[in-house]
Amino acid sequence: MSKIIKEPKAKNPIITQIELNKLAHEGTKEAIAKIKAYIKSEKDCEKKAYAEMALEECEFLYYQPRNEKEEQDFELCRLINEYKRHIDDLEVETDIIREGLARFKLEQDVHKQVLARNKNRKEAWQYHCMDDFVASDKNRLMEIMDDIAYKKAWVEAAEKMIFSARYKGGMPKRQLSHFCFGDNRYVDDGGCDCCADGSCPDCQEDYDMGDIKDMPY
Repeated sequence: MSKIIKEPKAKNPIITQIELNKLAHEGTKEAIAKIKAYIKSEKDCEKKAYAEMALEECEFLYYQPRNEKEEQDFELCRLINEYKRHIDDLEVETDIIREGLARFKLEQDVHKQVLARNKNRKEAWQYHCMDDFVASDKNRLMEIMDDIAYKKAWVEAAEKMIFSARYKGGMPKRQLSHFCFGDNRYVDDGGCDCCADGSCPDCQEDYDMGDIKDMPY
């Protein structure tokens, strides 16, 4: 009987806080990949949380525009994100409208049965469930579907206009919140509103990896 040879477990690619800090400050694609590999393999929650912050800082440096063309591509990423978020909102609205129309269709089916069983009241009751009641919902649904189709076409065209390798395929949404744009507002990623007191670790705009002490390394 042959022995089953177990494959050796993959070694953790990063083992020290110093190495994480160094990778975080490199701000390169390779450094991002190494930190992600570490996060995937690390089991300790505290170490993983620290690595997540290192990843965010590394991404922050990596995605900073370095010239005018990259600034345009970055702005396209921001706009694409906004369009996609709006598309999601519109699709939710279409689901709500469709549910309402389906419910009305069921009500109509019952209404027909009521009229069939109460022929002497048909003339008086026929107005209780008319197509006019949902005409505006049907029109709104058509408008939304057309709007969604346009926005998806816009996103597709915008994505093809991005030439910088770093921005092709988009960028992490959390990174967009770290940059101030020409209209003097920060991108709202639709997330939490807890940043007013700076207590949310996911929404902090700036942090210094060196300020974190006594990590379990």
